[in-house]
Amino acid sequence: MTFKLLFAGSTLLLCAVPAQAMDAETFYTKAVALKKKGMGAMFAKDLKPMVRVFETAADSVKAENEKARASGIPLFCAPKKYRLTADQFLSEFSRIPQARRRSQTVRDAWREIVIRRFPC
Repeated sequence: MTFKLLFAGSTLLLCAVPAQAMDAETFYTKAVALKKKGMGAMFAKDLKPMVRVFETAADSVKAENEKARASGIPLFCAPKKYRLTADQFLSEFSRIPQARRRSQTVRDAWREIVIRRFPC
């Protein structure tokens, strides 16, 4: 009984701990490696976690911009729908110096990219 309770409690704690924020350099390096795989990237085990990290970062930046827009000073003025190709995406990340990418989260890097790409 005690073992089952301990196991259930530790499992619950592990599930409740949020994923660690990935630094932008690690994300960029993994993204370049996935791009090199071509169509094989669809079967890579890193793809789904990378997509989740980016979607979380993008949603956070979008929410921050909407809040800033409501106060009258938007961070960036992107069209409602915009897409970047893989090459454009990697190019934008590569424009951030490597030393800064190492100290930035993916969210901070994406925030910098959209502010630079879609100024108001």
